[in-house]
Amino acid sequence: ALALSAASVMTPPAWTMAPKDSQAMPMDFSHVTSRAQAEALVKRGELVRIRFFPKRFGGRADRENIGYVPPGALMMIDFANDRVSGLIDLKAIDRLVVEPKYRGKSIVPVQIVYICSGEGEATIDMTLNIW
Repeated sequence: ALALSAASVMTPPAWTMAPKDSQAMPMDFSHVTSRAQAEALVKRGELVRIRFFPKRFGGRADRENIGYVPPGALMMIDFANDRVSGLIDLKAIDRLVVEPKYRGKSIVPVQIVYICSGEGEATIDMTLNIW
């Protein structure tokens, strides 16, 4: 299994990190329980709209396929989609399931899990930790 961690992929260079004596606030989107709240945060730049099943793999802009994530998660999502593209090009997989995982009643996923499989091949899972 391949797991991608937000901490390892999204760590900024040392010169942009906050001083050691400052208190970093952890991300928490548990209060975002409606699309209206999420869209308000999109307008403020705190969330971005995504397609869980990407357009390049045939994902439509259906309500069920639209989700919200913090802007910093886009790099991880693009990386995961590139890895899936590579596996498709190699004919290593022919099925993809994308499962958002939520905390409480929040509509902002805490994780997005990509489950890739092919005929007779092992399953390859990628878990993106969003917040």
